[in-house]
Amino acid sequence: MRTLSLMMVALALAGCGDSAVQNAHKAVAYQLQDPGSAQFRADRELADGSVCGEVNGKNSYGAYSGFGHYLARKQADGFQVTLDPQASNASAASTCGYPLVAAAAPAPVPSTTATPATSAKGVGDIAGVKWSVQLVSTSAGSARLLSQKLKGYGYTAYITHEDTVSRVYVGPFDSRSQATQKLDQLRRDHKMRGVIVRYRGVGDLPAASVAHG
Repeated sequence: MRTLSLMMVALALAGCGDSAVQNAHKAVAYQLQDPGSAQFRADRELADGSVCGEVNGKNSYGAYSGFGHYLARKQADGFQVTLDPQASNASAASTCGYPLVAAAAPAPVPSTTATPATSAKGVGDIAGVKWSVQLVSTSAGSARLLSQKLKGYGYTAYITHEDTVSRVYVGPFDSRSQATQKLDQLRRDHKMRGVIVRYRGVGDLPAASVAHG
């Protein structure tokens, strides 16, 4: 119901008098966490009046999430908006002409038959290497706040401080597939974006530069 309601409001917001791109911007911005922070680039109006482009906006922690694709599909009374920050929506990618990013490989299904230890590793795993989900690079205060919230959600989070930049991570995990599953959960449940990176143990950084949430 929420998705339908957002779509109906987005359609209503695309008023008369403005250009197709301007109306599309209104409809797209309404679906962001902070509509007033919306930044647009690479806008392109299609032959049917639909608009493609990229949008960036602030998340609930006041940090910009990064530009992602959008499609504002022209309707009789406005626009139907598809946000595709991960470039994983086949219909939007085909309509707007941007490359579709393949979905992450699913975690391997445990086998009841004994196999060599090396075969238990998922795609992209490396023996002896752990993985983390890197979420944001931000100020130390914002990083601590995010780490505390993640802990409240039940995640194991830690922060690294290098120069003036603080980075927030979730993990570490024994396999890349586990980290990928956790990233998918963060995207689905908390609208957080991130990347999978190799875990840098405390021994790789100054002792004071790592803080666990």
